[in-house]
Amino acid sequence: MSQRSPLDAHTAKQLFLERAAAYYDELNAATENAPYGQTFNHAEAFVINEGRELLRSSLETIMQANIDELEKKKETKKCQKCQTKKRHRGYRNKNRLSAVGNIVLTRRYDECLPCRLPEHVADEPLGLEGSYSIGLRRLAVFASADQSFRKASETMEEFLGLQLCHNTCRELCQQETPKMAEWMQKSPEVTTEFIKAPGNVEVTIDAAKVNTMGGWRDVKVGIFSKRKLGESVSPDQWDKRKLPKVNVRVAFAAIEKKDRFRNRLSGWRKRLRPGLTGDISALADGADWIWDIVRLEFGKVRECLDVYHALEHLSGIGKLFYGEGTAAYQQWYEWTQQDLLSGGFALLEDRLAGLSSEERTAGEREFLRRLRDYFRNHSDRLCYRERLLEGRAMGSGEVEGACKSMIGRRLKQTGARWKVRRLNRMTTLCTLRYSSLWKNYWKYAK
Repeated sequence: MSQRSPLDAHTAKQLFLERAAAYYDELNAATENAPYGQTFNHAEAFVINEGRELLRSSLETIMQANIDELEKKKETKKCQKCQTKKRHRGYRNKNRLSAVGNIVLTRRYDECLPCRLPEHVADEPLGLEGSYSIGLRRLAVFASADQSFRKASETMEEFLGLQLCHNTCRELCQQETPKMAEWMQKSPEVTTEFIKAPGNVEVTIDAAKVNTMGGWRDVKVGIFSKRKLGESVSPDQWDKRKLPKVNVRVAFAAIEKKDRFRNRLSGWRKRLRPGLTGDISALADGADWIWDIVRLEFGKVRECLDVYHALEHLSGIGKLFYGEGTAAYQQWYEWTQQDLLSGGFALLEDRLAGLSSEERTAGEREFLRRLRDYFRNHSDRLCYRERLLEGRAMGSGEVEGACKSMIGRRLKQTGARWKVRRLNRMTTLCTLRYSSLWKNYWKYAK
């Protein structure tokens, strides 16, 4: 039966002070012996390497002292289940990977033969279950939310000196995402944070295509956010203003059909209760499925067609008729842009009518007709002048950015093909990271 020397709090403190003193002396020696002009660089390199080891050994020592103290207090002779006398089987080591490196701890091992129940009395009260600490899990999934698992593994080693293989990064993400989803669905803090944040509600919806084992599929993305009103400006100043930053953001995404996604959005609407504070603006591109969901879920709210999509359509027809980069195109585009921002469809229709009055080919006339129908169908959503005067957002850039950075950068990497179930789990991680609730989650993670 293996034995060990107990480590009390006083001994642990003495060990730490000895290590810290040695660390300081060695750091001082590194600076004194550095070549000319390299003192800071040598000191920095020493701190990065030896400082990590000081932190790791300090954590290991203090936790071992806590284990030894707790085992003294909780030395039970009988099994709590059957009250049979337990057998002391010696001591077992536990390796736990933490944010500062691998921690090796020794715990007493008891066993009840009738129940066949092993017991390490210190594990549960000191939070030692599992092979990975919360700090390590947080770092691994944070790195994996932005880049491939292999790149995340390399980042962990380069930045933190932690050797974690890419398969472990993948496994940790797949284990953590169900916990994240449950917390997002059940935590009252999510609702409280959203309601108490100042500003008016903006709902933005879009989709991004991702390659799955069954081909390219749409990942539908929705965001609830709140933002204060900005300064009032005229239409000719629209691209020079600076909107206030979003105060709170809750994002969600999944590969699923329109009705399922609507149910998901409906669940978030009920949880966040956006109508309690301020008014609601819905901003999106021209996709019919988005506006169908908005109408069914929110009824009459402030709807706004993303201004950049609208201007992109105008730019396209201007290039077709006048030629890209020509002075005629530039003049026409500036006039038409101001018509759209100042008067919505009423002024824009007159400008497009001027184009149709000129001699056009059949293809150009059809292109112009489709463009006119596009803006006519969204005529109630072209309220740009009003939104500029009120200091409101006119674009769905928040969800567009999410599709590019949150979904595209992580899930559309070269050669990546996802199983839908695994991809939907990763969208949970990506959306929590994109939301303003990342730190809140880790306060309650177990």
